[in-house]
Amino acid sequence: MKPKIFILTTGGTIAHRSKQDGPAVMDFHPEELVNQIGLPDIQFEIKELIRTGSMNIVPVTWTVIAEAVADVLMETVPQGLVILHGTDTIHYTASALSFMLRDLSVPLVLTGSMIPGGDPGSDSLPNLRDAIRVAAYSDIAEVCIVFSGDAERSQGLIIRGCRARKVHSVDINAFDSINVPPIGYIEDEEISYTNLTRRKRTESNIMVSTDLDPDVALIKLNPATTAEMLTVYLQGMSGAVLEGTGVGHMRPGLQKVIESFDKPVVMSTQTIYGGECLGRYNVDQSILGIKNLIPARDMTSETALVKLMWALAQEGDVRSMMLTNLAGEISE
Repeated sequence: MKPKIFILTTGGTIAHRSKQDGPAVMDFHPEELVNQIGLPDIQFEIKELIRTGSMNIVPVTWTVIAEAVADVLMETVPQGLVILHGTDTIHYTASALSFMLRDLSVPLVLTGSMIPGGDPGSDSLPNLRDAIRVAAYSDIAEVCIVFSGDAERSQGLIIRGCRARKVHSVDINAFDSINVPPIGYIEDEEISYTNLTRRKRTESNIMVSTDLDPDVALIKLNPATTAEMLTVYLQGMSGAVLEGTGVGHMRPGLQKVIESFDKPVVMSTQTIYGGECLGRYNVDQSILGIKNLIPARDMTSETALVKLMWALAQEGDVRSMMLTNLAGEISE
């Protein structure tokens, strides 16, 4: 029996086509790509969930996507699912799905393209082909992003959803796995795995928890940030993620603002790699005494933002949830 892959489309560059007399327009249907893929041993079901640029995808959209995936998995269990998504915010969505949909039994693969899907030479076809193969034939049972690995597209990266970051604005090699290796690689029809521990296919009941509190700020601290600025940024927020300098530094004057805010604040870092290391220096010991400050460890700031939105809407202690590795977002 042919493996069945369920494809959900949301728009993005992969749904665009360039025009000679103007900017690319969203009039390309990914079904055309599926017809070009040449995978006769796989059957497909395709559903357009939304059609928009990923800059328009917001937390409530993550809930819509998560509930659509849950509906598919509760009605029938396909061999895997693929979500086509714009690349600007695909890593935010992948992180959200990692927390909203836990204990998956099959792969949930997100992909897209940097070149409009309807254009000759687009990276959409190899990316979609790789994503479908990972969904159909890998032993993975978690959220991941599959995207091209190098300029020749000789192998695609399989990145854990909550470890992905967009690292280039225009290059086709736009994504990287942050602070851990990729789950694996796909080259032609062969899937290989790294030594990163992964959740494998299993018979399990999916845990669905789609509630979010979107009132969380992501703030990049810089030499010009004043206490007055930070106070304004935090007004009306349920929590915040700070991108500190270096390993998570923050001036004493700003620390007082965080203490008076008295809501969960996660300290991350502006660097791409490495994560925070609070209190590493003698001049920074006071930061360890801020009771509502939670270390992000080696989570990306984007993942910390999404996880805090999710944790604030759950029952239980927010600090404990943020410090617990739930989906491979924290190294243990």
